[in-house]
Formats: sequence, structure tokens, C-alpha cells
Amino acid sequence: MSILQQSEIQKGSGKFFHRSIIIILIILIPIQMMPHFWMFMGMFKDKMEVIKFPPTLFPSTFLWRNIPETFERFHLWGNIKSTFIICLGTILVQISISSLCAFGLSKLRLKGANNMLLFFIGTMMISNQATIIPTFLMMNSFHLINNYWSVILAFSAWGWMVFLFKNFFDGIPDSLIEAATIDGAGNMTIFFRLVLPLSLPVFSIGILNTFNVVYSQFMVPLMLLPGKDHWPLMVQIYTATVSAVPWNQVMVLLSVASLPLIFVYILCQKYVVEGIVMTGLKG
Repeated sequence: MSILQQSEIQKGSGKFFHRSIIIILIILIPIQMMPHFWMFMGMFKDKMEVIKFPPTLFPSTFLWRNIPETFERFHLWGNIKSTFIICLGTILVQISISSLCAFGLSKLRLKGANNMLLFFIGTMMISNQATIIPTFLMMNSFHLINNYWSVILAFSAWGWMVFLFKNFFDGIPDSLIEAATIDGAGNMTIFFRLVLPLSLPVFSIGILNTFNVVYSQFMVPLMLLPGKDHWPLMVQIYTATVSAVPWNQVMVLLSVASLPLIFVYILCQKYVVEGIVMTGLKG
């Protein structure tokens, strides 16, 4: 959704405002991108050059060996595998249970649905830091410590996703649900064959937000996955930054961790913008 319509851009004041925005973006975007570019260039520098002051933007010699050496030292392929398992597992579990729960609250006229929704919204007010110890004790009682399921289940309990889906499902006309019920369709048939095809935008937004949140977490995986062979990328980066690791290898770790987020954002810009609109406005 653009700030100015095409007709406004062609007018005097709108044309000036549009050009001013373009000039500001041309100036500010390179400034914003400069730290990221310096980080990417840092993974090709010598360990002394990367901490040199004043800092240099380009390396004097491109040391391509920094990348394979870092992968070998930290066993990064294992961290990438763990990150993929945790993100994919959380997306599958959370999107499934949150969408079905929201469908029931929105369209099945359940008794006490509003109170249940308030309960889910209330859980959003509790921070992860306040629940990490109870979560650890609960997972330990089920012998899930150092198991991917502990992190997947912990991340799948997110009330915001139920709230997001319910707001979208409320916008689907009840007449469509009633017509499908008259034709003999059951609740699951209505959900998968009628509601799901109409809800692809909100599902895309839910998947993107879940991936972004789970991918960037390190405290919960650090507590629930103490074994190094189960660490995701963020935990590996955290342990590297607090230990005696050359900063050129730290730059390799940061660059590798940044690439999936950049790639997903470039491919899914449309849904990212829709997510900002849908989470900021109630339709």
C-alpha cells in the first residue's frame, strides 16, 4: 500500500513530497546497509585486519579460506541442520494447532469462546524469560531435554498466532460456512476445502512470522538443548562471541546466519507488507 496514489504524485505538492521521499531513501538506504556490507566483507579479512581502527571496508587480501575453516571448526552444517529441524517442526505444529483453534473460536460458536480468546491473548503478556525455568522443569519431567521436541513444543505455544488467525477467519462470511453445512460438509471438510484456500495470505504471514521468531531465538534452545550436536545457529554464534574466537570467523558465523533471513525477505516482500497491515489493522 503506497503512501501516495499515482494521481497525487503527478500534482504539485504530491510530486514534491514523492521526490523528497526518494532523495531521503537514496541517502539513508546506503547508510543503513553499510554495517551489513562491512560484516560480509569482514569474513574475508585477516583476524587482525577485522579489528583494525579505523576500520576498512574492503579487505587488503580476500581470504576465502576463512569460510571453510569456520565451517570445519564449529561444525556449522550440524547447526544448520538443527536450525532447519526446529524451524520446520515449529511451523508445522504451531500453524496446524493455531489455525484449527482459531477456526473453532471464530466459526463453531463454542461456549466460552471469548474467554478462551482472552486467555490466549493474556499469555502474550508473559515474557519468555519468566517461563523458561518452568518450561525446563516440565520438559525435564518428560525426558525431553536435549531433544528437538522440547524446543518445538515450547515455541508452538504462541497465543498471538491464534489471535491472528481468528481475526482473519472472522472476516470470512458465515453464509459460506452455513451453505457448506447445509450441503452436508463436516467441520474438517469445511476447514480444509473452504476456509484454507481462502486463507492462504494469513497462512503465509503466520509461517513467515514463526520462522523469523524461532530462527532468531537463542535463550530457549540454549536451556533445552545443552548438547552441542543439537545447537541451532544462534546458540553457536552466542557461544562464539563470548569465547576467544577470531573476529573474522565471527563475521563468517554472522553472515551465514543473516543469509536465510535476507533470502526469505527478498522472496516474500509481498507477504511481509501484508503482515504489517494485517497485524496493525483489524479488518
